[in-house]
Amino acid sequence: KAEDRPGAVVVRLYEAHGSTVVTWLQTSLPVKEAMLCDLLEQPAAQGHLPLEPQGVRLSFTPFRVLSILFILSQ
Repeated sequence: KAEDRPGAVVVRLYEAHGSTVVTWLQTSLPVKEAMLCDLLEQPAAQGHLPLEPQGVRLSFTPFRVLSILFILSQ
């Protein structure tokens, strides 16, 4: 659960193999909005991530940590 946002979940992902990767993150949660955030759960400058039928498209550089804030439908 997100620290200061009721109805939100933070997911943290890490690229551990030293590769550049493009992947999809899928969830069965009722996601209304998705955005990159920092470690303090503040929205990042890149803004919102588009929600597509196959999930959220993510791009990793080597050893990068990504934090994604999902705002859920009530």
